[in-house]
Formats: sequence, C-alpha cells, structure tokens
Amino acid sequence: MALVTRSRAGFMSRLFSGFLLIALLFGLNGCATLRPGFEALDMGTPQTLPPLPTAQELLGKLDARRQSLTSLRGLARIVYKDTQEKGTAKQAIAVSAPDRFRWELFSPIGVAALVTSDGTRLATYFPSEKVLYRGRATPINVLRFTRVLLSPREIVGLLLGAPVLPSTTEACTVEYATENAWFRLHCPTAEQASVTLWFEQATLQLRRTEMQATDGTISKRMDLSDYRAVNGQMFPFEIVLFDLQGQQQASIFYERVELNPNPPDAIFTLAAITGVREVDVDALAP
Repeated sequence: MALVTRSRAGFMSRLFSGFLLIALLFGLNGCATLRPGFEALDMGTPQTLPPLPTAQELLGKLDARRQSLTSLRGLARIVYKDTQEKGTAKQAIAVSAPDRFRWELFSPIGVAALVTSDGTRLATYFPSEKVLYRGRATPINVLRFTRVLLSPREIVGLLLGAPVLPSTTEACTVEYATENAWFRLHCPTAEQASVTLWFEQATLQLRRTEMQATDGTISKRMDLSDYRAVNGQMFPFEIVLFDLQGQQQASIFYERVELNPNPPDAIFTLAAITGVREVDVDALAP
C-alpha cells in the first residue's frame, strides 16, 4: 500500500470464527472533538507535553510495517467468552499478504476443522464429518463457516496485527492522552462514525483501535500488546478483540510466530480427498 498523505481508517472484524468465534470489523474515522482525558497541542501553553507526530507519520509507520510484513506462520491459543460461555482452543495459522490464509483448529483427537483461501477460492474441511466445502472467497462464504463477515484481505490484516487502512478524504487529528501517555489519532469515516488509533509514545507501535458510534459510545475495540522482536520486526503476541455491544471478547495469544516464512502456494488450497464428499458452497441457498 502507498504511504498515506490523507487520513486512513481500518477495519478490524466482527465475530471471529465458528471455532475462534469473534473478530471485530473496524472502519477508521474521526472527528476533531476533544474528550475528557485528552489535551490538544496548544502553542500558547507551557510545553509539558511531548511533540506531537503528524497523522502522516503515524499512518505512514503502519503502512511501512504492512509492506515489510508479508507472511506469518505460527501457533496461537484462542480464548473466547461472552455472557453465556467461555472456551479455549489452539490453532495453527498461516497467512500470506494480501489475501491468503490457512487455519487449522485442533481438538483433543486431532484437527477439528481446516479453512483455506488462496484469495479467490475458499475451502473448508471437517474431518469428523468427511465433508469438504468449496466456493468463492467472498465475505458471505467466509461468514458461512467462520462467522466472520470479512474479505480474505481483511482477515490477513487482522492476523498480522496490521489492519487494512483504506484512505479517506478527511483529515485525522492527533492528540496526547495524558491518562496513558499514548498518542491518539482520531479519523472520520464515510459512515459518520469514528475510529481512534492509539500509539505508544516511545515506539509509535499501534496499541489500540476503537470504533465509536455516532453518539460517541465505543462499540468495538482491539488491543495489541506483548510486542516482541521476531526476525528483526516487532510483533504483537497478544491481540484482544472486544464487541462491547454484544459483550463478546476473543483473545489471540500467539505462542510461536515466524514472520515472512515464504510459505508455498499449495498450503492455501485443498486438493480432493479420497472418501470425502465435496459440496459447492456457491450452489447453496443464502
């Protein structure tokens, strides 16, 4: 993606997987209204605040990270909870930008489910049922099996900890949050809602993304933490997704991560399996 000279916004997700269960869909946006706990830079005020980076600096750093982080292979522990249930599962993950991914969900007796996408085609295999579903890699087909209404490109951005940030025509505002000493980037969206990105002061690493409704209430949030050096890059080993309205939360705890491993194309597709029934997803009713 090109470096940003205008404001950006990002998606995060909405429900994260039939087995992972929630992902939060974000669209970046913002307004210039200040909220309690924040102070805008005032050149007439005594300089007790650090110099503010520009929106272009913050978003440019995200773009540079996305361009340098092209693939991932790892093992993660997923913890999901809502008002009625809580569960934990392990999952092997492989992704390759911009839109290829592979998930393997483990059960006590082996692989419970396998989902792959090469960016064009989606395949979902349930070994216990001996059924393999194939179809176009559209958000609707992804939703059928993962409860994630996201495109493959958005899923890859989520798992890389680098949300897709499409440009907008509005200017973002940068403020300093005294409550946690982070920089706060607030951007507008076409939907008239807003999204806020929070960056560490010292490293400018992305730490949080929040989506606000038109009335200012926070509806969704993603927190990124436990940054560790992997292959010369800093990567968040903990990504927590919140749906505050639905009272759902999913935490991704990476246990092992390899960055830019150059995975073979073959792992993002599934060949026919002897004795397994195949179903054309596109022929199914909506």
